[in-house]
Amino acid sequence: MGIPTVAERKHYRLVPGEPEELTSTIVLTSKDSYFIDVRLFKDKLEEERGRDENTEACIQWAFAGRSHATPQGARKDGMIQLSHTVWDHWIDSKSNDPDKDEGDMFVQKNGDVLERGKNKNPETGEETEYEELWHDLDVESMGKKHNHSSVVMRAENPEKNLKGMVVKVGGWCQGIMKVGDELTVERWEHKLGSVSDNQQEVVRVQQEKGKTRNDWIRTLRFGKGFLPCKNIVEETSGKLGLNHVVKDHPDYWESVTEWRVLEEYHW
Repeated sequence: MGIPTVAERKHYRLVPGEPEELTSTIVLTSKDSYFIDVRLFKDKLEEERGRDENTEACIQWAFAGRSHATPQGARKDGMIQLSHTVWDHWIDSKSNDPDKDEGDMFVQKNGDVLERGKNKNPETGEETEYEELWHDLDVESMGKKHNHSSVVMRAENPEKNLKGMVVKVGGWCQGIMKVGDELTVERWEHKLGSVSDNQQEVVRVQQEKGKTRNDWIRTLRFGKGFLPCKNIVEETSGKLGLNHVVKDHPDYWESVTEWRVLEEYHW
């Protein structure tokens, strides 16, 4: 448990290769360690800018669940190991039976965190050491009281093999849902000032008189399912209430999906 965070990946490296970053990767983590990790190809996002719906080619990977960190504090390779962290993938765009996801987290001098672990090399299929460098973004305050907030909503229907999670932290909101193998993913970003209407769906929230208008921009939408990202960002007070329920109309699968607030936190 801790303060909610917004982490952006700065690079990915398969050892002994060179670091690179081909994606826009954002991880939102709540107070109780619920998380959503959405990795989008930068070039495809740019190609599809302004579309009402994106293609699956934009999505490198998306998954959500709950993480568990074991504090360490020992020095290794000249760095202080912050923790050993395990990310349980409750829902995963690539698999309904995902591989184990864990890594060692090392604090860098500038405050960034280097993650080290092992995973399968996509080209060879062999287990390979990897590194990911993470940078915590500022969590934006908003609303009339200018407070910080985070929200976690979840949906589940075992009969339809449906799972979904949405996490909002500060000025970011991301959601993922799977019904069987059918995937739905969204990302919303909060922008200050006027934003062009051709950048997909826009939710405009009028601030106090004389203040700058806020724009929530849906920067990615893929799939046919219902995600309550818009419902969350439209809540100008920032408070939905624990166990608050959002239901959609009968959807593509001719059923009503019930989303419930699992966690809400303000600081």
